[in-house]
Order: sequence, then structure tokens, then C-alpha cells
Amino acid sequence: MYHFKLNQAFKKFSKKQGLIPNPAQLELTKNLENLIQDTKPSLFSSLGNIFSNKKSKGFYLYGEVGSGKTMIINLFLDQFKNLRVYRAHFNKFMVDVHNRLHKKKNESSVIPNIVKNLKAEYDIIFLDEFQVTNIADAMILGKLLEQFYSKNIFIITTSNVRPDNLYLGGLQRGQFLPYIEMIKQNSVIYSLDTCADYRQLFLNKKNKFFPLINPQAKKMFNDVLLGTLNGKKFSTTTLTVKGRKVVIKNFVSNIAKFDFKDLFFENYSAEDYIEMSKIIKIFFIENIPNFTEDLINEQYRFVNFIDVIYDNKLKLVATAATEINNLTTSSKVQKVFSRTLSRLKELTAVR
Repeated sequence: MYHFKLNQAFKKFSKKQGLIPNPAQLELTKNLENLIQDTKPSLFSSLGNIFSNKKSKGFYLYGEVGSGKTMIINLFLDQFKNLRVYRAHFNKFMVDVHNRLHKKKNESSVIPNIVKNLKAEYDIIFLDEFQVTNIADAMILGKLLEQFYSKNIFIITTSNVRPDNLYLGGLQRGQFLPYIEMIKQNSVIYSLDTCADYRQLFLNKKNKFFPLINPQAKKMFNDVLLGTLNGKKFSTTTLTVKGRKVVIKNFVSNIAKFDFKDLFFENYSAEDYIEMSKIIKIFFIENIPNFTEDLINEQYRFVNFIDVIYDNKLKLVATAATEINNLTTSSKVQKVFSRTLSRLKELTAVR
């Protein structure tokens, strides 16, 4: 018999992270606990029966960024000790699919073979941060879903939007609408409405500035990073700013990590940082240096960057050469830099 302790595991995890579980989250954990009640049930049937009378082939969980979707689903899947679970960020999954399609572009059965191989290796598929951003992906995704559902592969997805709002306003969206109906017909649709970003609450209680004069600084920085990511994996994304490509190497779910050189040795303007702030809500930056006359351009960019994230009320976690008060400055930037240091203190303060 399966003995599920998801509700208990979630409460324990929340306490460890200094979070107060939201009633909507607790209700979801209880519903997921009830998914496996019978003795050695069919995974396929039990995952659907708790939510509806129909035999569902998927579970579509949507809610605001930071509401705890990924955290709860990962805790849920961790309860299955004998199931083979495929977990991937949706963007990474689609990149892998595109690569396979490119390598075998002259074959007609690539997508059925991808699904066939997944079914042979895994019992359940979990795609995190499910989204559709272009018509090419929309049509490939539709064909994948057809195969998943026809082969009775149970698929769990998390998304920031309800199915009806997938690819909303997208080019030739009408071609994707039948696949939205397919998702709705074959999946349990569940809304997680917590009205809170739990990553933000987690960070509020954490130290967010780590001077590298402390030998434990990098470890403490990484501990906060891993706690914020909560199992998510970074991938590369690209912004286009007035025709220029801005590559963000480590990005997932509104979180990004940079080395100081990546963000400030490039010839970025305040406009670039403003565009970044539209998709990044939590910045992790390593190796802020002591500034000298040789780093005056980099320091000006840093000043602009801090102004942007301060004005937009974003989060910052950083390592630096020394304490905030002891960071040195180019003489030409000294006056304005005092404001930057004040804002840096406020951005990284424990609340």
C-alpha cells in the first residue's frame, strides 16, 4: 500500500524555510495525497479519479509565479519511490525535441518515436513552466500531446496561465485551439491561487549579501540560490533589445544568475537592464569588485543597474569583495555611488 505523507512533508519543508503554508497550498497537498488511496492502484486511474469521474490522462496545475506549484509537485513525486519520473523544465524539453527533429528531419515518425522512448523509460512525465510562445512550438507541442494521450502516458504540467490563455494573442493561434481543447478534455485542471510569491517570502528572511572575505560566503550564496530555485534548473534565454541579442546564460522562472563580468563588462545600457527587469524578478550576482579608476565604465553600469532594480522593487542576492560600506569607488563616481551603496543595503537587507 502507498503511504503518502505529502501534507506532512510540505508543512515540514515550509517550517524549515521559514514560510507559512497558504490554505490553497494545503488543500492541494491534501488532494494530491488522496490520489493514491487504494491498495496498489493503477497509477493512471488513481491520478484522475480523485478530481473527477472521468479517466484523466494529465494534471494541469496553474497559478501565479512563486505560488509554490513546482515545490508541491516535486514533493508529491518524491513520494513515489518505485516510479520512474521524467522531470524537465518545459523550455529544455522543447530544445531537446527540436534537436531530435533537426537530426532526423527527413523522417516522418520522429515525434511518435520520442514519445515511444519516453514511455519505455518513464512511468510519468512532469513538465515544469509549461508555455507556448510561437506557432512552430505550438504545432509540435500539439502533436506531442496527441501521442502522450493516445499512448496513455500520464503527464503533469505546471503553468502560469490557465489552458484557455495559452499562446494568447499569438500568431495563427487558431491552429493551436484544438490542442487546448485536447488538454482540457484529457487533463484535470487545477488552479493554485495563493496570492503570494513564496520565493519572495523566502528571500525576505535570508541574508542576501555575502562578502568574499568570509570563507563561507560562496556556500551561503549557493544555499540561498538553491533554496530559491527549489529544484528548478537554469537554461539559456535571449532577449532582443533594438535588434541586439542579449543572452542570459542562467535563467529560469524569473530568476537569473550572473557573474559581475557577464552583466557589467558588456556594453549594456540602462535600457538593457530595464528589458532584463521585465523577465527577471530575482537577480543573483557573484563577484562584485572593489571599484577603481580602471573600472569606471563598469561602475557606471552597476549604478544604472542598481537604480533599475531598486525602482522596480526587484530582489538581489550577491557576493562581493568586501562589506557594502567598504566597497571602494572611482573618484569620478564617488558622489553618486553613495546613493548606490545605500540602495544596495536596502535591497539586500533581511526583512
